[in-house]
Amino acid sequence: MNGRSSSAGVPFAGHRFHLNTDDTFSVDQGIHLLSFTPETAPARLCGQLTHIRVHHSEDLFRDRAACLAAAPSVKVVPFRGEPYLFSRIGQVGWWRPDLASHLPDDHLYAKDAEGRLHIVLHSGTDRGERYALRVIREVVLRCAEHRGWAAFHASAGAVDGHGVLIAGESGAGKTTVLTALAAHRRADLIGSDRVLVTEAAASVVGVPISVRIAGGTLSALAPNRNLPPHSVLPTGFGAMRKASCTPHDFAHAFAARVRESAPLRRVVLPRLSDDDQEVSIAFPCPAAARAALAAVCCTPHDEDWLHPWFADRAHPVGELARQAADLMDDLVARVPVMTMTAGVHTPHLLERIADAVTRRLS
Repeated sequence: MNGRSSSAGVPFAGHRFHLNTDDTFSVDQGIHLLSFTPETAPARLCGQLTHIRVHHSEDLFRDRAACLAAAPSVKVVPFRGEPYLFSRIGQVGWWRPDLASHLPDDHLYAKDAEGRLHIVLHSGTDRGERYALRVIREVVLRCAEHRGWAAFHASAGAVDGHGVLIAGESGAGKTTVLTALAAHRRADLIGSDRVLVTEAAASVVGVPISVRIAGGTLSALAPNRNLPPHSVLPTGFGAMRKASCTPHDFAHAFAARVRESAPLRRVVLPRLSDDDQEVSIAFPCPAAARAALAAVCCTPHDEDWLHPWFADRAHPVGELARQAADLMDDLVARVPVMTMTAGVHTPHLLERIADAVTRRLS
């Protein structure tokens, strides 16, 4: 799988990636990648390098798709709700969308004998630049496991360099708290949806994922050209439909930056409700804090990344589980964990959340 290409090297979460792209696609791919690239405080490098080759070629896509159509395959679901068919042709493993799924049949993934990763796109693929980040995120999560880190269902920001981990189930209010910190404390964005905690709970590190914001949270902000308009979204509490924006657009909307890592100084467990109760905080006992964190720890079992995909696991699941358990013990012992309850109809909600979270933050 050869061809003219332009190349770029970039680190994400301390793992270096070398991306080769066809010249005709390099601008689109580069712009998209840049909108997720951290601007400051890079994580410590792991010393590994992953090669990714993006092929934007109708002829190559049709040729490989025809070969795969005749090859034996097995159905796999590496990411929740996204079934693929896996085939092996020679020493190359291939993934193509299951035609019975909702996935567009315009892209292929491959891993060659040298461990290099490939993305083959049809020339008419819609927003094909998105697929490289899927590979990058998967590799980042596996690399974090290898380093003794753990992933959490969480957002994170940095206020004056102090890392705040905002952890909780879907709908708990993680992005609302993150937005409050950005809007009223100019917090740098570290991550949204998945955040890594390093060994000994020393730091938080971001995973390159879009920021999804509910209409109710957007409606509490002044209109901003970098953020989607809230008028196109339902504003009722608990609405599943959310707007999506890149990390750069979110951070720059508040004159902040995309930061890759920060020393971990506080954990917030938000609990928003559909009423007007005042913002209140509490500090649970260590056992309760530990249980709450365990409920949203994604190592080794993640509700979305169901099985290793482009990168193999270096350690057994049991060992990863013990590793994550030890890290959570360190986290509870070393970092203040606070619960924050509030009603979404409370006046000046975002400002009050920002004040409650950052009070005594040091």
